[in-house]
Order: sequence, then structure tokens, then C-alpha cells
Amino acid sequence: MLWAKDVNGDQTPIIAFNIAVTETIGSFDSLTFNFMVNISDASDPNKIASEMMVPGTKITEPETGKVFRLLSFNPTSMGEYQQYAVTCVSIGYELHDHYVESKLSNTQTLKACLDLITSGTNFTYQITGSFSNYSFSEGFGGGYADDLLTQIASDFGFEFYFDNYVIHVMAQIGKSDAFLFVENANCAKISFQEDYSTLTTHIKGYGKQNDDGSYTATAEYTSSTASMWGKIDAEPYQSDSITNYDTLLAKLKSQIHDYPDVQYTMDFVDFKNSLQGFSNNTTAGNYGYIRSRFGIDVNVRVQSRTYFPQDTKNAGTITFGNKIFDPVTYQNKMNAAFQNNYKMGTSNQKKLIVLNDGYQNLQNEVNLLRSNVNLLQSDGIFINVSSDNADTTETWFKKLVSFGAKGLLVKLTEGETYINPVATAQITNGVTAGLNLVGCYHYFLGSGTAEGEYFLSQLKAKEIPQSSLVVLDVEDSVLTTDTTIMNAQITDFFKVLTDAGYTNTCLCANEDWFDKRFSSNLALYKWALATNDSTRPPSYDAWKFTNSWNGENVDANYGYNSLFV
Repeated sequence: MLWAKDVNGDQTPIIAFNIAVTETIGSFDSLTFNFMVNISDASDPNKIASEMMVPGTKITEPETGKVFRLLSFNPTSMGEYQQYAVTCVSIGYELHDHYVESKLSNTQTLKACLDLITSGTNFTYQITGSFSNYSFSEGFGGGYADDLLTQIASDFGFEFYFDNYVIHVMAQIGKSDAFLFVENANCAKISFQEDYSTLTTHIKGYGKQNDDGSYTATAEYTSSTASMWGKIDAEPYQSDSITNYDTLLAKLKSQIHDYPDVQYTMDFVDFKNSLQGFSNNTTAGNYGYIRSRFGIDVNVRVQSRTYFPQDTKNAGTITFGNKIFDPVTYQNKMNAAFQNNYKMGTSNQKKLIVLNDGYQNLQNEVNLLRSNVNLLQSDGIFINVSSDNADTTETWFKKLVSFGAKGLLVKLTEGETYINPVATAQITNGVTAGLNLVGCYHYFLGSGTAEGEYFLSQLKAKEIPQSSLVVLDVEDSVLTTDTTIMNAQITDFFKVLTDAGYTNTCLCANEDWFDKRFSSNLALYKWALATNDSTRPPSYDAWKFTNSWNGENVDANYGYNSLFV
């Protein structure tokens, strides 16, 4: 089922089928679906939906929460019925409705550029990481907002994606080690096509041109891969917006293409069958591995995927592209793999498989024993959830209870503007499933008092008891590296809560941040994020030991104090 909303604000459900969402890096998401309607039957449940197939109508896919804008529809007569084939584009396309007449000049921050683009629209943005200022020799603006966004993505060197009306900006989208597909295990017949026609390894560049014909900066760059592919010249680069050597050199490095383009395809993919702890999260931009029948691992990136959010039986399609790699290493791995495979022969290969299976079984037993020891040393396991956890149903939480989860900790807020939209559902369904709500957490961006007050407002709105744990998640890259400033920010945050009666304070961070980025005694409890550790980090009250517990996309933690379970 989908929901349609016209320009007047009227809404109606659409009983649809073949609902497919396509995500592609650097492009707007799209939605396609079909629905049937008996035009002559006023009581047909899709009658109103058919009348809403007009410009400006927005379509919401409830499983993903994505909102789309109607792009085109094609009704086809089928007897007394009409079948509609509908195509929609991400609501982010509304940026194209906005023409930016104003212009910025000279050197500008990324924030200033995004403010110009989004001013007067429904869009906001969130920047992850830091970006150097950029100098615009001819100004910035005077164009459609979506075109300007694409322009500064190239100028500042970032990638972006839309979460409906929120533009997420970061150096690179996607997660590492997000999937593993093994030929003849959870996929079949891996094939690949390499294209060497775009290879370049050497480039010259020039900055702003002076009145006398000279340039304010010149640079030349040769990739280390020239030793493999040879010297292949790229077209010289020139920009009047660049006036210094370092900026020009960095730009030259991004202009050459010093690796082959490789596209991988598979005849069949079982996206649900995860292997060796990989969750097989194939969101566009994620990195992972493909392993051929020769045992060769290739690191690839999801360039595009089409999936069916309301049809679990349809695996959809996926397109991989290669991650930038060292061609020398890549070629050596290929040659070694083929040579070893030839020498071993079929007989030795079978023996190796048996030996590997035996080792894997032994390793599994060791891991199980270690997990049992860790569990016995703790008060129990609690999970922490946020809007990143797509499944919020009671059934899913009951599954986690069956795995042994006792406590539940829910993300409420982030910064000064974000509220977890599924927090209420997670709290209600988690508790109903048998979990104990032990507290809530806030993702910290550095504004101590303001963020404390924002978090407190949601604690009160959700009627969270004052005896609950109140956790500050301190891990974002935008946070200051000055320990004194960080301590003050955290102290200000917790003061707001303790003054309001929430005294069970807890700091959550990577293990190496405690007593390095901030003092560890600023809260009553300490919670370490240490998924690479196999045993409890010393002196912590809680330990996150996995972010993919039993193959589910959920963080699991051992609690060493009864408050956590």
C-alpha cells in the first residue's frame, strides 16, 4: 500500500503492486508501481487515487518512509478496468522548482552555499565532517538549486543523498564491509567487464590567469599507478577559482582516473543469506566484497539498486562498480589465485574445502564459548536502537528477546533539530515484546546546554522516568579535539538533565576517546563502543560488542550494572 497526497493536502491510500524503489549514487531515488481501478465503480478503493494522478501529487512509501513526487503515469484499458503504470521521483527533485537568483562571491564556506540553495525552500541540510572553503572567481548562484548542489559537490568534494527534505552531505556516503557475496554460495556466476579506455595517470594544471597571461599557480601530478599502466596524459586542467598550489594539486588528483572501470554482474543473488557476519546491507554507496569460485576477493561499491520494500520474495537487482584499488596488488592477487587454483587441481581443492570447514567449525565453537563467558560475566544483554533500525515491529523485538536481549535503550534526539521519528514505536513495541526500557540516548554535536534542553524536552514528551539512564553518545567527527572545551560542553549537557532530576548519566564513546578526548568521570557510568574487542574492556559499565547481532541490523551490548538490563 502507498499513500497519495495532492496539492490541496487531501490523502488517500493506493492499493498497488510491483512497488519498486531504485537508489543510484549521484541521482534522485525513483519509485515505480502499478495499480488497478474500475473507473465506473465509485466504490472502487483506488477510484480516488486514480483521480489524484495529477501534477503536484506526492506519494509516500511507508516501509521506507521515502516521499516521492509524481513524474508520469500511463493508464491502460483492460476491459472494465484500467491499469496505471506510475513513475515517481524523489521529493528532492523539488529543488529544481527553485531558481536561485542571488549570487555569492569570492571565498565561501560550504554552509554559506547550502544556505543560499535551500533558502526559501522546504529543504534543510546536515553536514558530516569538515570541508575547506572554496573560492568562486565568477561567483556562485544564478541557477536552479539542484544544479547548484551538483556544482558545489564537485567544488567542495562531497557526496550527498536526500532523506526526503533533508540533504545529507558528507565526504563519502556508504559503509565499509557491508556485504559479502560468494559465488555458488549466495550468488551464482560472477562475471565482470573491465574498461581501460578512461585510464589516465598524469596531468598538468593551471590556476587563475593573470592579465599578462601567466598563472597564479601551476602544478603537475603523476599517479603512483603510472608504474603499472605507464604515463597516460589527461587533458590539462585550468580554473580561475584556484590561486594556490596545494588547492590546485588536490584538484588535479581528483581529475585523473588512474584505475580501470570494472562492472560486476551476477546471474542470481540471495540478498538475505548473509555469510561470515556480513549483514548484506546493499544500500547505494556501501562497500563490500565479491568472492569468486577461485577464492579471489574484490572490494566493490554499490552503484545502484532496485528493491521491492513490500515484497520480501522479490530480491530486486543490484549494480556494483569497483572501488579505487592498487592495480599492482589487484593483478598480483589475480595471478596468484589462478596459479594456485591450477596447481591444486580438483582433488586438492576438495581437501582444502574440508579442512577449511573443519577450521571454521572449530572457530565457531571458540566464538560461542567466548560469548558464553562474556554473557556470564555480565548482568545481561541490552540493545540500542535508532531510526537506522528499519524494523520497529513487535515481532522483530520478540525475536531479539528470544536471542537473549533484556534491556532496551532508544535514541531520542540528535543535535538541536533531529528527533527520532520511530522512537515511540520502538519504545512501545519493545516493551510489549518483553524488553525493559532502561533509558534513552542523545547523539552529540557539541552544543552542550542547547542540546541538553532539546533532549530533556523529548524525555518529558515521551514520559521517560527520571530513574532511567540518560546517555550522551559522543563520537561524531565534527566534535572539538580540545579536551577542555569538550569537557565543558559535556558538563553543560548533563547539568541540564541532573537539574531536572535525571541523575543516572552515562557517557557512550569509542574506547580510545575516554580520558583522551574528554574526562571519563563526567558521568556516573561509562559505555564503550568496542566491537573489535573479544573480551570486556576493563572498568566499563557497558560494552557494545557487535553492530549486527545474530545477523540482525542491531547493536547489542553487555551490561555490567543492573541499570542496563
